[in-house]
Amino acid sequence: MRRIIANKAQCRKCNDIIESKVRTQRVKCSCGSIWVDGGKYYIKRGFKESKDDIIELSEFDGE
Repeated sequence: MRRIIANKAQCRKCNDIIESKVRTQRVKCSCGSIWVDGGKYYIKRGFKESKDDIIELSEFDGE
C-alpha cells in the first residue's frame, strides 16, 4: 500500500494549491470551486461544478 506524503491539489479556476495536512481537515481554494480532505490518511476531493477543475498534486511514498 502506498503511503501519502502530501495530500494536495490545484484549482484550474483560481490556481490556488491547497493541502490537507491532518485527517478530516477539509481545505477549500479561494474561489470555492474545489476542496481536499484526509491529510496523510486518505485522499478525498470535492468540486462545485466539475471534477476537471482539479489538478491532482498529491505525492506518495516511492514516487
